[in-house]
Amino acid sequence: MQFVSAPDSPSVRRWLGLALRVLGTGAGLAYIATRVNPDEAKAALGRIPVGAFAAAIFLVALNVVAGAIRWRVLMRAYGATAIPRLPRALYLYFVAFFYNNYLPGAVAGDVGRGVVTRDAFATEGATGALAVVLVERALGLFALFALLAVGIATAGRGIDTRDLWLWTALGCGGSIVLVLGIAGARRLAPRLPGFLATRAAKLPELVDRRAFAVAVLWSLATQALTALAGWELLAGIASIGVGASLLLVPLAAATTFLPISVGGAGFREGVYIALGGRLFGLSAADALAASLGFWFAHLVVAAGGGIAQLVARRKPEA
Repeated sequence: MQFVSAPDSPSVRRWLGLALRVLGTGAGLAYIATRVNPDEAKAALGRIPVGAFAAAIFLVALNVVAGAIRWRVLMRAYGATAIPRLPRALYLYFVAFFYNNYLPGAVAGDVGRGVVTRDAFATEGATGALAVVLVERALGLFALFALLAVGIATAGRGIDTRDLWLWTALGCGGSIVLVLGIAGARRLAPRLPGFLATRAAKLPELVDRRAFAVAVLWSLATQALTALAGWELLAGIASIGVGASLLLVPLAAATTFLPISVGGAGFREGVYIALGGRLFGLSAADALAASLGFWFAHLVVAAGGGIAQLVARRKPEA
């Protein structure tokens, strides 16, 4: 006799989540296809200098390196007792970057490095390691919207920034609430229902505020590198300054946090087209070309993480 999975079983939920992400990506790409002429987009891509692509790839790679450093600092801030050495952290971060960019949801790699480093926490185990990864992602989101705020504050009068303050406030506020919620979870545990209380009691406490402040600075550095990568590609198409690009690139980069697409595909392009046209008068083809170039830089760097994992697996055991 065969047993049929219940509708609410983990496997069913997993497949439903995958289907939602694939459908979301497809819907986003279908929308783009109705807005942009493929030949014009191809011509726009051809106008981006090779040097701009190379610079963007280099900056995205630096972003990953800075992210690995931030991860180690955050583990120290939350009391980890066995923090991976920097070479190991770099390897895990590049591998996670591969999975985040090539698999739906943009979280598979982060969950993986959280599980792999569960021994970093003596008592909290995987729960503590995953909580730190979640805090790290929240800080990354906060940094993206903080850069957007800088772009709004420095934008000239000729650029229409209406409604962008709302997105900035929502993004920064939401990420701060998440970080504070994890930090205070242990204190709230006795007041929560059984299951939630058990989980909350296992979350790590913030024990080093100075290290946490340093991690916030590293978050700003990581997202600044991402913004510079996006600007390099935008500047290859139009005369857009670094400060002005902060009105566009951070919001586009934030789409990678969406759980309904593959690496933000479709939604990122939509942000480029909508805001690029409104803020800078970019044609849909030029905006799409800049977005695809930005995505390409991430895919190239992410592929390096996949290759690193393949090489590591083929090494003979000692």
